[in-house]
Amino acid sequence: MPTLREQALAPLSRADAERLLPLLSSGRQTLERRVLRARCLKYFESFDLAWAELNEVLPQVKEPLLEARVAVDLLQLSYYLVRRDETPKLAAIAQKHAAGDPLMLAEFYLGNSTVLTAQNEITSALQSARRAEDALLTAPKGRARDLVVTRVQRQLAHLLSHSGDYVDATAAAEATVRHAARVGDPWEAAWAVYTTGFVDWAAGRIDQAVDQFTKAEASLRTYGSSVWRYTCLCLARARMERGEIADGDRLARQSATGAAEDHAHLALLRGETDVADRILTRAPAGFPEDEQFRNNVRAIVRAEKGDPRGGVRMLDEAAKDYEARGMSHWALGAAVHAAYWRESLVRGGGASRAAGLVRDIGARGGEGFAYYLPEVASWLGRAAERDPAARELARKISAHADAALRRAKSDNAAPVGSSALDEATFYLRTVGLTWRELGILREMELLSREGKRLDRASLADRLGVSPNTLRVHLTRIRAKLDVGDKRGDEVLLSAALTQRPVA
Repeated sequence: MPTLREQALAPLSRADAERLLPLLSSGRQTLERRVLRARCLKYFESFDLAWAELNEVLPQVKEPLLEARVAVDLLQLSYYLVRRDETPKLAAIAQKHAAGDPLMLAEFYLGNSTVLTAQNEITSALQSARRAEDALLTAPKGRARDLVVTRVQRQLAHLLSHSGDYVDATAAAEATVRHAARVGDPWEAAWAVYTTGFVDWAAGRIDQAVDQFTKAEASLRTYGSSVWRYTCLCLARARMERGEIADGDRLARQSATGAAEDHAHLALLRGETDVADRILTRAPAGFPEDEQFRNNVRAIVRAEKGDPRGGVRMLDEAAKDYEARGMSHWALGAAVHAAYWRESLVRGGGASRAAGLVRDIGARGGEGFAYYLPEVASWLGRAAERDPAARELARKISAHADAALRRAKSDNAAPVGSSALDEATFYLRTVGLTWRELGILREMELLSREGKRLDRASLADRLGVSPNTLRVHLTRIRAKLDVGDKRGDEVLLSAALTQRPVA
């Protein structure tokens, strides 16, 4: 049986956290117990509580390895809480003492890689992940090593997908699944399946991606975590890129997550260019490095709305920015869309580039590209088919895209359609509404559109909550929207739709 100190220092899985947390809620709270409890809370996504506790403990820790442990976990939390100003200090503390333990050192490099990924510095993030991989070479074999290897390979699978190295990304995803099976934690196993789906999606293997995301969503659903929500979003995009508009639309709303560019892209897949434009226009400004993703979608919107020349110029700029950050996957997607609209400006202007783009996709181990519009993929395949070296893959790309377009036209289940709440989402988040509260407003909107009377009993039943829980949620929504208690619940929806960003 490991000692308390050994458990406080060791890598943890969610299953470990579920087992340990009940044992740590009482008794004398030594430094080791406080550290271990805070680390357990992190795996239940109580990020603020874990952050506060570890920050309070950090100045009190005198033992070098425990100090490194606290700093490593805070570094990882800085990613989830977007505390970028804190990361240099935490990284310095962690690196100072982590070298004494190969697993700790690997976790430090992994945390640093994750922070760099959030800043879209993929080249640097990949270097840090490779250092984590190297550190593990001297780690003793066992479950703890398998756990860290699982996470490092998962990170590598994502980074290699971003960099357009689909062959090595697939190998990293397979390693993630293999090592996760040894850990014996259902959470890690499900996340590994999601990772395989992400790599398949990035590589254009859309059917395989849908299968893997579907399996991961079913396994992660009981946790109701951010990973489950993001899996729903990825599954929504993959299904809509396959032409399953209604199912994708439903999953995207169920996920209740995603940035403005994600929702604008989904609107484009629904054929709602104006909605995509409004979502991007109304979204509050994010970090500067995130603007390249929004500019990518803005460029497509611009071209769709009658300014292909301006759209091509923006896509070319986005592609250069992506390449500078090591994001060749995204640069390739921008180049494909730019070629599509070049063709509308000058006959042959885009087609001349199509074969080279398809050959590039194939050389990287891809079978298509993610974050695309099916009509663009269909054009790319047809335009590249004349080139003997690109013909086989070009036909595969166009066949999949044409099938998606046909499926979208014959989709019997009509999508929910655009929602005024979709366009206001990013305002509402800035005034403090949670995704759960937005989901309640969404159900209220659906009731209104169905012509049904809004009463709390039926609303609670639709949401699967008790009337008392619903009352608490509605009270909080009222406070955030500054709606008085004496006004009926119907007014909450209109109040939400009139929100505007602070200038």
